[in-house]
Amino acid sequence: MKNLFLIIILLFFGACNQQPNTENNTADSTATTNDINLRERDSSSGITNSSKTNSDTITNEEPAANKGIVPGKSIGNIEIGMDDSRLEAFGKPDMSDAAMGKAWLTWYGKKPDEHNNKTQLNVYTAYKDTSMRAKTVQQIRTTSSFFETAGGLHVYASLSDIKQQYPKLKKVAVYTDDGRKIDVYDAQQQGIAFEIVNANQQQICTGIIIHKSGVKVTQVYISLHPDIKVL
Repeated sequence: MKNLFLIIILLFFGACNQQPNTENNTADSTATTNDINLRERDSSSGITNSSKTNSDTITNEEPAANKGIVPGKSIGNIEIGMDDSRLEAFGKPDMSDAAMGKAWLTWYGKKPDEHNNKTQLNVYTAYKDTSMRAKTVQQIRTTSSFFETAGGLHVYASLSDIKQQYPKLKKVAVYTDDGRKIDVYDAQQQGIAFEIVNANQQQICTGIIIHKSGVKVTQVYISLHPDIKVL
């Protein structure tokens, strides 16, 4: 009887030891599921590693505005030769002077510049060719110092600094604006022209025009200033 009782006790303890630890198994299962979810979330957000990333350090920065002036090609994102339909991306112009398939479009700056002057961007469009089907940008003008060339030239640069970079610069026209005499200097081969005014015994740039390389700026610009005198 003693031997039988001992055998029953041993079997009872053996059964107890074989019961699964449900608490530990549940914890292991939860950890595995969380790890899978973390990998899937990171993968969907472009993060390929499985370590947790502090989302506060991820920022969506806006691309820097294009402030470049490229002679014969562009001012900012507006390019010589681009289809005029692409100008819709810049919003409705503040002013438009159109006739016979040609147009000067004007956008004004939202606030005065550092010298309290009102700024503007002018774009001249016309038919691309004699087929008269598509209109393209033919000339671009800005009075804002925000834009500048790779050499650092911008509105308010001095004529002497401009001539250092464009030694063949030539005075090609004169007109009057708000009582001020404006001289237009053109670097025809490069496709860039400058409006120059005398101020405080200095010759300062008040506007920059981009046009087709090798073409005189006055071939188009004369329509913006009817009183202009071509030299």
